[in-house]
Amino acid sequence: MLAAAAVVRLTAVIGYVPALWFNDSFEYLGVALRPQPYVVRPSGYSFFLMALEPFHSFRLVVVVQHLLGLAVAVMIYVLLRRYDMPGWLAALATVPQLFDGYQIQVEHMVMAETLFTVLAVAAVVTLLWWRRPPTIAALAAGGLLAGAALTRTVGLPLAVVAGLWLLARRPGWRPVLAFCLTLLIPLGCYGVWFQTVHGQVGIVGSDGVFLYSRTTSFVDCARTHPPADLAVLCPREQLDARQPPSNYIWHTDTPLHGIPGAVFSPAKESLAGRFARRAVVTQPLDYAGIVLRDFSRTFGPRLTDYPNAGMVRPFMFHVPPDPVPDRTFIPGGSSPEDVRAYEHGGGTHRLHQPFATWLEVYQRQVAVPGPVLGLLLFGAVLGIATASRYRAHLRTPLSLITAAGLTLLAVPPLTAGFDHRYVLPALAFLGAGAGLGLRILATGVSRPKAVRPCFSRRRRPESPGHHEVDPCH
Repeated sequence: MLAAAAVVRLTAVIGYVPALWFNDSFEYLGVALRPQPYVVRPSGYSFFLMALEPFHSFRLVVVVQHLLGLAVAVMIYVLLRRYDMPGWLAALATVPQLFDGYQIQVEHMVMAETLFTVLAVAAVVTLLWWRRPPTIAALAAGGLLAGAALTRTVGLPLAVVAGLWLLARRPGWRPVLAFCLTLLIPLGCYGVWFQTVHGQVGIVGSDGVFLYSRTTSFVDCARTHPPADLAVLCPREQLDARQPPSNYIWHTDTPLHGIPGAVFSPAKESLAGRFARRAVVTQPLDYAGIVLRDFSRTFGPRLTDYPNAGMVRPFMFHVPPDPVPDRTFIPGGSSPEDVRAYEHGGGTHRLHQPFATWLEVYQRQVAVPGPVLGLLLFGAVLGIATASRYRAHLRTPLSLITAAGLTLLAVPPLTAGFDHRYVLPALAFLGAGAGLGLRILATGVSRPKAVRPCFSRRRRPESPGHHEVDPCH
């Protein structure tokens, strides 16, 4: 199965040379060539590009990302086997990560999703490797989650979820302290760097703008009664004619662009944040309803043009692929100039047939349907609900895996809006959670004698007269 998944990825490497692009790609690239704490998103992925820059090859970048995508599946498989899951079921749980066409396509893009996924999955696997995480595991997990948070901001709530799970395990003060230190020190250092450059504390300066875009889907200024300085941000359209949230950030005919200054300037960020918080507090039920609506898009058809066709097309293998735009995303160099500086070449696409067209068809035919994603999540939740009766020892790992997947799916609709690519980092967690859930449910049907995972620690003797018992035998 791993070999077949590797062959599909090799087809991408051969068919689409050197890589695929999205607008964000050139922002990551510009920051890699001119290091800075970027105001829109953290710079972790740019550090990754910086590390590979001496090789001057975007093809190498995507090859490494494809290998990381395979590594995610291997980590999930090994973890599930450690929890006494049959090999066939553990392998089946990795199918969404290994073969989903959208997952393979995003690995072939100069984008942060793959790096973020491997850091998040590695952190969860590290915490779950032992029945009660030791200090070294907590130390490593905190550092991995710090890296994830500096790659995509959704890593911050994921770190909070993992930290709360760790506290619930009561591992002692040393693992908790180790986790906090390796999580907070990198974030703190980056925050200081960000403050020295932008004059404000944080790792990004765009939270208020993105939350404002979220509220444009439901806000009714006749009900929120914003003061004059905030009223300029009221959407002009009627509620049933509102644009997708992202349009209110990036389109120039929207209220945010009617205010002088850069979109993510501190003044606009503050104004947008105040407007958004007022809308959420004044219309909490409307906010909840719009979040649930967008969250439900996760489990609908995946081939929809939402938020619009222009945003979806770059995340599809297509012939011909999108060229490098002649634009400047990060001051100091245009996109073509940055591509030439990094690649030591033009970065022009070179397609090799029939591989390119085959991948275009593959992605449309081989992708986990949205309703199946819902079933995977339902299977994990049902497993948690029944674990106490049949396999109580599996509830702990299943709870963290499911919470991680839910966090990755829920935070974007809560803070910005739905986008199909935001689903991809959750695929590995959904597959693993469903696998564990199915294992629990199957136990409920057959009701065999419970078998605990084979950890290295020995159980203490039940009484002074008993010998120490090795749970692995």
